[in-house]
Amino acid sequence: MRASQIMSSPVIALDKDRSLADAIDCMRRAQISRIVAVEGDRVVGMLTEKDIARELGSLHAYRLPPSRLHISSVMTPDPISVAPDVTAKRAAELMLDHDISGLPVLEGGKLVGIVTKMDFAKVCMEYDDVYVGQVMRASPLTVSPADRVIHARKLLLEEEILALPVVENRALVGIVTTRDVAMKLAAFQEVVPDKYKSERIRNLLVGDIMTQPPTTVRTDTRLPEAAKLMLEKRFSALPVLNLDGELVGLLTKTELTELARERL
Repeated sequence: MRASQIMSSPVIALDKDRSLADAIDCMRRAQISRIVAVEGDRVVGMLTEKDIARELGSLHAYRLPPSRLHISSVMTPDPISVAPDVTAKRAAELMLDHDISGLPVLEGGKLVGIVTKMDFAKVCMEYDDVYVGQVMRASPLTVSPADRVIHARKLLLEEEILALPVVENRALVGIVTTRDVAMKLAAFQEVVPDKYKSERIRNLLVGDIMTQPPTTVRTDTRLPEAAKLMLEKRFSALPVLNLDGELVGLLTKTELTELARERL
């Protein structure tokens, strides 16, 4: 199976000198997690939600709204790319080995598409013999609604994870993702006056930005059902409950990619 056979995520390319605000607007409208940065016809970088969360939550960026930042100052330069005929298995290996979630697909040096971890949800929809409980990440890190967003951001970035279930009094009440953090920080940077930014961002709580109630699956859910849900709703992660309704794991697009790598 070739990477070109599974790539389905929308690919949007913007000039590296466009504003970060333009990129964020495109990502919101297209419901995508990354923008390919170009200079002319040449791919020069990749801008992801993780990059945005890292930049806009840093102290030096508190007074710089996305409209005053360029894509080039936030993007990861010189992204790893693949040709259309690379195998899907090799694409999965590259993403997992380098901790990246998307690969520009180039043909003759020109951008023709993108293959992402989410695309492997399509592959996993064929694995009817697998249950969520077999591949989930057990005992995931969690946060509470009263935790600060800057704490959740730190966990997401330092632990290199995609999402954090939100737990209150031992009950699952929400989920906060890298996308939630990136987009909320971007919105704050644009609308909060400069003199209040630092205080407002520092005091922003997880409960203010989390998705609630979270969409969940169970340990006995067949993987194709969960993979289809993630692909259709563009969910990067799903909290996993046991038969008693207790949070026991997290299924993310990374686990789907790992399974695809093993089976392809």
